[in-house]
Amino acid sequence: MLRTFLVEDEVIIRENIKRMVPWEKYGFELVGEAADGEMALPLIRKSRPDILITDIKMPFMDGLTLSKLVKKEIPNIKIVILSGYDDFNYAKQAISIGVEDYLLKPITKNALLERLEEIRNHCEDERTQQEYYEKFRMEMQEYEQYASRDFFENLVRGNMNVEEIYRRADKLNIDIVSEAYNILIFTPDINDNPYDSAEYSDREAEVHKKIGNYFINHQYALLFRHQVFSYAVLIKGAVDNIEEHTEACVEALQNIMEETGRSMEWIVAIGESASRLSLIKKCYYSAMRAYSFRYLCDGKHILRYSNLERKRDNSARKDGECLKNVDVNALNPAILQKFLGNGLMEEVEGFVRDYFYAIGKEPMESLVFRNYVVLNVRFSVISFLKKLGCSYTDTDDKETEAVMEKTSKSTEAAISYAQELIKKAIEIRDENAGNQAKNVLQGAVEFINSHYMDEELSLNIAAHVANVSANHFSALFSQNMGQTFIEYLTSLRMSKARELLRCTAKRSSEVAGEVGYKDAHYFSYLFKKTQGMTPSEYRKLKREEGN
Repeated sequence: MLRTFLVEDEVIIRENIKRMVPWEKYGFELVGEAADGEMALPLIRKSRPDILITDIKMPFMDGLTLSKLVKKEIPNIKIVILSGYDDFNYAKQAISIGVEDYLLKPITKNALLERLEEIRNHCEDERTQQEYYEKFRMEMQEYEQYASRDFFENLVRGNMNVEEIYRRADKLNIDIVSEAYNILIFTPDINDNPYDSAEYSDREAEVHKKIGNYFINHQYALLFRHQVFSYAVLIKGAVDNIEEHTEACVEALQNIMEETGRSMEWIVAIGESASRLSLIKKCYYSAMRAYSFRYLCDGKHILRYSNLERKRDNSARKDGECLKNVDVNALNPAILQKFLGNGLMEEVEGFVRDYFYAIGKEPMESLVFRNYVVLNVRFSVISFLKKLGCSYTDTDDKETEAVMEKTSKSTEAAISYAQELIKKAIEIRDENAGNQAKNVLQGAVEFINSHYMDEELSLNIAAHVANVSANHFSALFSQNMGQTFIEYLTSLRMSKARELLRCTAKRSSEVAGEVGYKDAHYFSYLFKKTQGMTPSEYRKLKREEGN
């Protein structure tokens, strides 16, 4: 329904217009009326109509003045001027204001209905176009986001030299130049588990939206997707203010989480700042070390690498003294179960070492107690794999005495055994989850492969085919396909577009339509982004190669 407001000082004419139009039948809702512009303006501000029908000559405030004020506040409103004066000057002023139509009195029912139907069709076209552009704006944003994620992963793993870092950053329009850097790892809800849950609440979606909005075009903080349910923030600054910038981002994330109005076990892990790009890998490692400690810190929202290192130093100096301020029973099997369910392979070594440190150095020097801890880890792994319906031959068949012999030599031997055991368990977990995910994805991927040229194809439609939520489908897809849904869909479309450009004489706009893009400009942009040249340049190159 298009919300309509009527302003006419002559009561008889106003009542006649109200009666002559079957508003609901034609898709309109009359939301208000007034006798002059002065009375109408506050009512219009309150009701925010889509259409304003107003007389031009009225006491107190005329229709042109009203139209000018309303257009300023509601730019997209459609205005129809009613006038008893066939005066070109009035029409000229109405056009300059942006009035949709100018109708002369007396107004017939057919003439008014005809104009209203034209306006309704125009509004529907505008809304459809806006929805279309919004859809592709989101797709473009997601495509850029995951290109940035790939850049970040290569950056923090030291896979690029400085020259390559600057080149790729420039291509992605990322300002990477700074005196100093730091990294935050942030998880809005550490209970998010891609292996157990397929649902996101509206409130959780709103949290992710707020996080994204805060970092859009941020002056000194760049947001990247990290793992499926976590973010990384690369913070830039001068040597003397990098800590200040870091704390400002931590405070902003804390405020966002506290605004949710409910308890969420969020975590922000703060790394150790670095003074140059070549040290980013070390900075990331320190953030991940702090991040992996989250399983041992129930209720601790902010984890600082510097604090954890000081606690470990204290533990090494004071035999028998557990880490201060860690209010947790490290032997609680729930801690191991939680890590086995959610932990990452790259976190295992740090987690296990922290787990043993949390128990304490002096107790671990006792052979009996150390054997007890190792068996606790072993039985936790067996229990976890049984819940998954998996078996682990090494743990099932190996004699307890053999395990004790291997780990009895020292605490380091016990730590090494626990690391090896948990790594194998996570490997089995991920393989099992991958098989389940492949079963979920198989039908959806077949559907995408056969419908990729449909412009209406979206993540939501593919998720519906897979019979899971859109967020869960997105996570499964990127984990198992090695690329996002948008990247996969774009790749299919670009492959077909290259074929059509090589083998047919169709115009670029026709090719765009055939591969699923209504907007030829968007297609050209995406083609150049992914292929390194425009469609016309690609066609010219292939013709030259063929000669």
